[in-house]
Amino acid sequence: MFSTPPPKRSAKPAPRWWDAWLRKRSPRDARPSRLEVKPPALWGQAEPVWLALWHWLREDPSSEPMETPRLELARQDFCTALNDFRSEDAEDLLYRAKHARSLRELWHLRAELYHLIACRFNQHEADRRMATVNQHFPVGTPGGRPFTTRDAHGHDHLA
Repeated sequence: MFSTPPPKRSAKPAPRWWDAWLRKRSPRDARPSRLEVKPPALWGQAEPVWLALWHWLREDPSSEPMETPRLELARQDFCTALNDFRSEDAEDLLYRAKHARSLRELWHLRAELYHLIACRFNQHEADRRMATVNQHFPVGTPGGRPFTTRDAHGHDHLA
């Protein structure tokens, strides 16, 4: 009678699911290969009421003028990125940027800004201009670990 030989066993055992998972984990001190600009938080953008009241009570009329709010600074940089060319799309984006009610709203316009600049000039110019706009938004990594500074990973992407 004919019988089939038993299957040959490999020299090393079959990997377990946790072996692959452990190998995928990178050390905590490893730096990621790219940065991700994240949207600002939904809440907490404004100064807390008690702190605003405290500043108002302590305010000296002869003191220096109030500083420009973060949203206004972000709007100025956003509009500056579009200042040297005009088209119907650029005018529409400029209008929406000037009337953005929050940093988060402005953050969502970034993709369109990049597209317009890259189509009009080139990718390098779009990256250069976006660096100025992106400074107003939190920076982190795709894995979710935030950086404390933009140059914490040791090199400049735009150099």
